[in-house]
Amino acid sequence: MATADRIPEQNEIPANSPAGELETTLPMDSKVQQSEPAGTNKLPATKLGRIWTATIFGLVVLILLIVFIAQNQDQVTLNYFAYQGQVNLGLALFFAAVGGALVVAIAGVARVIQLRATAKKRRKANKR
Repeated sequence: MATADRIPEQNEIPANSPAGELETTLPMDSKVQQSEPAGTNKLPATKLGRIWTATIFGLVVLILLIVFIAQNQDQVTLNYFAYQGQVNLGLALFFAAVGGALVVAIAGVARVIQLRATAKKRRKANKR
């Protein structure tokens, strides 16, 4: 092999070195691309990805809820103030959970409205 045919790494190796002592070394000024550990090349999270994840999570919860209601078909008497009626146990518990979620959502909406009003007042005060 002629000297001009050598690749840059081979130019650093003496031509008369024994075969056992040959090491392929890179020049000091060459840049080596190090491979990154697996999992570090993650794509950035997007809104659509979060929506997709939330949809899948919601479907799993819905399936578990349907199974719960189907397994709790015993009739129970439900009393609410002056009203009284028979309803499935699973459905009664579902209504109670939805009612509790509504109370929490109403409290959360009230807090968001309060925080927005406070922020609006601060913005107006800072403009003056």
